[in-house]
Formats: sequence, structure tokens, C-alpha cells
Amino acid sequence: MVIGAVLIAVLLLSMPSLLSAQRFSAIKGQVLTDSSENPIRGAEVTIPQLRLTALTDSAGRFRITGVTPGRQLIAVKRIGFSPVTAVFDFRAGDTVDTDFLMVKPVTTLKAVTVQTAKPFPGLAEFERHRSNGFGRFLGPEDLEKNSNRQLVEVLQLLPGPTLFRSNVSSSAWVAGGRGQQNAGNTYQLEQFDKAKGAPTKQCWAAVYINGSPVFQGLPGEQLFDLSTINVATIAGIEFYNGAASIPTEYNGSRNTCGALIMWLR
Repeated sequence: MVIGAVLIAVLLLSMPSLLSAQRFSAIKGQVLTDSSENPIRGAEVTIPQLRLTALTDSAGRFRITGVTPGRQLIAVKRIGFSPVTAVFDFRAGDTVDTDFLMVKPVTTLKAVTVQTAKPFPGLAEFERHRSNGFGRFLGPEDLEKNSNRQLVEVLQLLPGPTLFRSNVSSSAWVAGGRGQQNAGNTYQLEQFDKAKGAPTKQCWAAVYINGSPVFQGLPGEQLFDLSTINVATIAGIEFYNGAASIPTEYNGSRNTCGALIMWLR
């Protein structure tokens, strides 16, 4: 009887941690070079929306736990390689097992080959928005021409967004064209963003990737870092300067500051 009581007590004590683990997801895998699939040590694997980060070990392995179920953007960065981004759908209690292949930036010019653009899932919605005549757009043809540039540089091709680069890190952010904040759109910067050099009192634009919000200006939310996206992975960009022009399906909490919508390949 005593042994049985002890076992029951142990099970009861462990149940909260077990239930907590089932509420979250995890992701693990390796970061490798694209050419020879050698492991890359010290690569930074980040889930920007959740502020979760892991560094790869000598075998290129990483693991991130405590991932909130749902669609999440994963960003991989390492000095000397082009950043890699991907979007995964996480289910509670599951662990995503995946590898990321990184390539070194191309510095030599190659002959231009004209190819038919491959369709991507968001192309129809992107083209529907573009045909409405509101907002500013960069299509597959524009992004192909600028695939070797940083996202913050590509967004400078669009009239409307206000762009900021950090003086202390590689980070960059996008705000709407309405200037600084006012009482109606106040957003308190998190200490994490302040440490990365983000300016205060700006009207930060909402950010969507493949139709899902990754930044809406909610309390405690981290700004979306433009440096985590590789332009070569983007098939379409939309920017709206204010609430009046944003498509109704993207009427989020930061409408007054505009919205940046990106469609990944």
C-alpha cells in the first residue's frame, strides 16, 4: 500500500510538467553547407516571433523546445553564409525534425537564363491584391533581379515604408509612412529590441508572411527583424501605408501604421 501511494504521488507531481510539455512543440535538426553537407558550427537558429534561439554545435545540430503550436517562421543565420528562412506548422506535443542547407553568397556574375517563374501558393492572392490598385508591390520579376540584396535595401525600391537599420547589429525594421507614434498607436519597445538598436516612438508596420501575422504590435511582442529573411526566398511583397488601403483580411491591430506582406516561395 505504501509503495502504491508513493507511485501515485510521483505521478501526480509529474503530471503538470507532462501536460505542459504536451502543450508545446519542438524543432531539431542540423545546419549544413549546401555543397558538401558539412556541418556548420555556431549557426544561429531563431524563431523571431517567440524569441527562441539556439546555436548549432560542432556537428551542426540544434534543438529548440517550448515552441507555441501554429505556423512559425524559422530563421537561420551565420557569418559568411546567406540567411535561410522557412515556415513550419507546429502541432502540440510534436517535434519537427529538419535540416537547413546554407550557401555562401555568390560574388561572381553569371550568364542570365530566362526561365518561366514557378508558381507559389500565394501568387493568386498576391496578384488579386495587385490588380485592386491599392498598395505598393514587388513581384517575382522584381525580386529575381534583386535576389542578392538585403531585404531592407529591396524595400527602399517602394515608396511608403520608413526603414531603420541598427547601428549596433545587423538588424533592420520597417515602419509605416505616418511618422512617429501618437496616442492612438502607442507601442512600447521590448528591451530585446532596444538592445539591438531599434529606435523608439515609431509607428511600426504589421508584418505578415504567407498570410499569417508575425508582428502585430501586441504587448510583449518582438519587432520583426528584416535581416532574418533572404530575398531569394521571397516571391512577392506588398506594402500598405495605412488602414484605408489594407485588404480586409489583414485588418490587424497595427493598421494605422501600415502592413508589410511577404509571400515566400
